Amino acid sequence: GASGVSVKGPEAMTTVVAAITDDGAASGVLATAHAIAKLYAATVEAVHVGEGRFDATIAEAARTAGVDLRTLPGRPVEALARAARADDVAVIVLGAPGAAAGSPTAGSTALQLLTALEKLAVVVPSDGEDRRPIRRVLVPLDGSTRSAAALEEVVQLFSDAAVQIVVAHVYEERALPAFSDHLAHEVRAWSEEFIARNCPAAVDATLELRVGEPHERVLEILRHSRCDLVALAWNQDFTRGHAAVVRRMLAESPVPVLLTP
Repeated sequence: GASGVSVKGPEAMTTVVAAITDDGAASGVLATAHAIAKLYAATVEAVHVGEGRFDATIAEAARTAGVDLRTLPGRPVEALARAARADDVAVIVLGAPGAAAGSPTAGSTALQLLTALEKLAVVVPSDGEDRRPIRRVLVPLDGSTRSAAALEEVVQLFSDAAVQIVVAHVYEERALPAFSDHLAHEVRAWSEEFIARNCPAAVDATLELRVGEPHERVLEILRHSRCDLVALAWNQDFTRGHAAVVRRMLAESPVPVLLTP
């Protein structure tokens, strides 16, 4: 289950790490890191793993974004994990698995880092929409106390920053609750109770309900909700049969995906 990793407040964490693994993803990762940093009142630091050398395009992207670029020695997963685990780091932002065309290591580095790191991570799609400020965020919840607890402090962060929150919940057909003939009233009351129980920090949140397969319906809601970010709690388990929603989001989300263990 989700570990409910603690998200310390802005006063305790001051840095957002932008992990640049290839030049094609650099601008998107840096722009998203800046958008996340505004929520935390944090600074952005760009890092790249290499032996003191990096592509000129990466250096130029960092200069254009107005951030320092630090090169890290060692193996990519271990080096980025060390950087992200620093006490002052709130979030690590990285390109989506496979962002570097023809480079299998880009995908494996991202996936290994996501499963190993007990910290918030934001994954930026390589061919998504232009990055923009985070004004509206989709928060899918499965109704479990563990997912609600894991996302509680993130939701509080969004709420404090006046980010509009759209909660999504998908019923599988066999689990659909029974409603009477007073459908509109009962659904409205049920929706208010669901948000109050699972997302109490969300001020004026709206709820999108669907019936079907969660990984399909959440993506459908995301594509029609005009959200700038999707936030998911997960078990950090990519083995067969697990993390279907996370897999689908990482593969097809048009906006960055925030993952909290």
